Amino acid sequence: MSSFLQKVPIVFVPGLFGSMNDQIIPGTGEWSFGLARTAYEPFVHMLEKMGYRRNELLFIAFYDWRRPIGISAEQSLLPVIQWAKQVAGASRVNLVCHSMGGLVARAYVQGDSYQNDVDQLLVFATPNAGSPISYCYWAGGKLPRSVPGKRNVLEIYMNVYLAYLEQGRPFKRVQAIQRHFPSLLDLVPAADYGDYLLEKKNGAESFVPYDSMVVKNHYMDLLNSTMSLIYERNIRVTVVAGIGQETIHYLRTVPSLSPTKWVDGRVVGSISST
Repeated sequence: MSSFLQKVPIVFVPGLFGSMNDQIIPGTGEWSFGLARTAYEPFVHMLEKMGYRRNELLFIAFYDWRRPIGISAEQSLLPVIQWAKQVAGASRVNLVCHSMGGLVARAYVQGDSYQNDVDQLLVFATPNAGSPISYCYWAGGKLPRSVPGKRNVLEIYMNVYLAYLEQGRPFKRVQAIQRHFPSLLDLVPAADYGDYLLEKKNGAESFVPYDSMVVKNHYMDLLNSTMSLIYERNIRVTVVAGIGQETIHYLRTVPSLSPTKWVDGRVVGSISST
């Protein structure tokens, strides 16, 4: 890892819920890792011990994770890359990204505003084809208890944010998520994920074709269709994914009776894989 880091400034892009400030939730102060600090600060300290002092050779690209991924790339990541190059006197940076941060980085390096200034792209646990759990929140406003398994960090953070949205205002959860958290649509499964909803109807289960769904990830479909740009732009890529962990792969659904919730099927269970 030391050879990768040598002489090239690092821009670290945290994942979903890994950035917090007053703009996202009033009273939380200036940019920080927020609730995710226990996960990210040890990693930052490790890099600092290797000689990468913060704001000298190590820079954090905080961003408003509620906004569409393309906007975060343009308005949050790009300025930090420019700042890092200026401070470090470098022409290129290395991007180290976790989860949603990897998608923000991809949006930049595959986009029209790319300035030929990324040497390596490292992505950890990035949902490059989307995540079924995101459908649960976008379409239904929750992760149903009928979906078994350990409740994950995403659910904890999501509930904290939804509790904030509920304070002192009329609240319909699905509409609030779709209005105040549009980036979640950028995280639902894309076409490359494949069909992931198993609908039970008349006693039989069959997949709901992605092409027929209402909830589609158009942004990631576009991003994945231009993935070759990363290699054409001579960016070296390392993808690190978890293994041995049980992950929700498919969602079991039944037809929804609501015109505004679970538009492609109400989730009643799941199928996991390792």
